[in-house]
Amino acid sequence: MPISIRFILLSKLLGTFLLCLSGASAQIMDQMKVGANYTYVRGNAPPGVCGCFSMNGGSGWLEYDASKHWAIVGEVSSERASSIGGNPAGLTLTSFSLGPRYSFRHPNMPEMYFSRGIHRALYPFVPFSEFLVGVVHGSGALTPGSSGLTGSANAFAITFGGGVELLFRPHLTLRLFQIDYYTTDFSNGVSNRQIDHRIGAGIVIGLWRNDKRGAHPPLVW
Repeated sequence: MPISIRFILLSKLLGTFLLCLSGASAQIMDQMKVGANYTYVRGNAPPGVCGCFSMNGGSGWLEYDASKHWAIVGEVSSERASSIGGNPAGLTLTSFSLGPRYSFRHPNMPEMYFSRGIHRALYPFVPFSEFLVGVVHGSGALTPGSSGLTGSANAFAITFGGGVELLFRPHLTLRLFQIDYYTTDFSNGVSNRQIDHRIGAGIVIGLWRNDKRGAHPPLVW
């Protein structure tokens, strides 16, 4: 399938997801979270430049918890390198992705331990893994396929990885770290595939109402 068609289809899918969530009821809001990460990407350079380079940026996401373990995530991220291999030209990657996230919560983790006055859960650490697919937009003089000229390009993107979160407050979770494989298929005249590594850390905020306090949204599991 051509990249342009995949870009349109995935953009519509993500747009429909966000539109549905925007009109969500209070009950659905009780099952949602928002988060933000600082992200560091170790990327592959275009042919003829150094073998790798560093990019810095951030990501934000909206999460709907469908169950105690499974969630649907819509994420936007952007990273930039102002110079690569001594070349003053830069590169910016902005991605839009959607997919499932699985959290390895202990079955005995108390759901309402904060409301009971206990500020440290028996199992406060929550490992997770996720698989997101979407589109990525590249801009800048070193955009793959731009032949050294300032331009832009779109590509298919897959993000696969995981990390560990710490339950800190009723509405606040700390994302201690996250490590992902970040693959794109920009045309570069060689393999047309880039396999990067992304590292991040940040916070997650629960959107449920104040009378619905707990380590997780008030679902009936």
